[in-house]
Amino acid sequence: MDKFIHRGITLEYEALGTGIPFVFLHGMGGSVEQIKAACEPLAGVRLISLNQQGHGNSGVNWDRYDFDRLGDDAIALLDYLGIEKAVFGGISMGAAVSLNVAVRYPGRVSQLLLIRNAWTDRPMPEHVRTAYRDLGHALESRRIEAFYDSEGWQIVKESSLYTRDAFLKTFEDSSCVKYWQKYLILPNKTPISDREALANLTMPVTILACRNDLCHPYEYGSYLAGQIANAVFVEIPDKDTDSKEHKRMMNEAIQNIFLKN
Repeated sequence: MDKFIHRGITLEYEALGTGIPFVFLHGMGGSVEQIKAACEPLAGVRLISLNQQGHGNSGVNWDRYDFDRLGDDAIALLDYLGIEKAVFGGISMGAAVSLNVAVRYPGRVSQLLLIRNAWTDRPMPEHVRTAYRDLGHALESRRIEAFYDSEGWQIVKESSLYTRDAFLKTFEDSSCVKYWQKYLILPNKTPISDREALANLTMPVTILACRNDLCHPYEYGSYLAGQIANAVFVEIPDKDTDSKEHKRMMNEAIQNIFLKN
């Protein structure tokens, strides 16, 4: 894993392949490994992924942990690699960071891919914030039993098998345990200030959403598509219904982006 330093924080990244730069960012609790598992190799594409602050073995500054700071890290990586403009995309938190970058640094983003949005110009839904709050406190105590006893678990256990597993597997991930604070902070943040910022986006935007996903409401994806002029909106199956088709359609959307370049 390669590293660079931004604002005194060491951040891990990987850049694979050669060609059109594609910055593809992981979700909350994920890592570069999530991106490599999700994205099939593409000829003529340079896949750039980053262990964002509070993930993997990257450092973190909790004093200002928000989407502006995470977006600045992504732009700093482009600068470090000598890249002026790239396709940006992300899953969940990575989608929110990519949206932040597109709004604040539009000249650095050639196209935008937003997958399973968990934020818009609003934070996560209140019940999802409750689930992550209780998860964060349980991770702090390193006691999965504390999560089972929480209001958050009552919410999560009624959701899909994929979502339940994703929450519970955080207790097996040393980075999630070490950086538990992110679950208390990010769900309450917003990547952009207001909906007017969405109307000002001019680069091509593709949005993927699925139903039956507690943390990534279908309505968040459709809302963004309705606010962004000419956005392409694609419904994909959730992972419980058909994980293979979910991945296939996601990679098809990625391929279609590079066919336009």
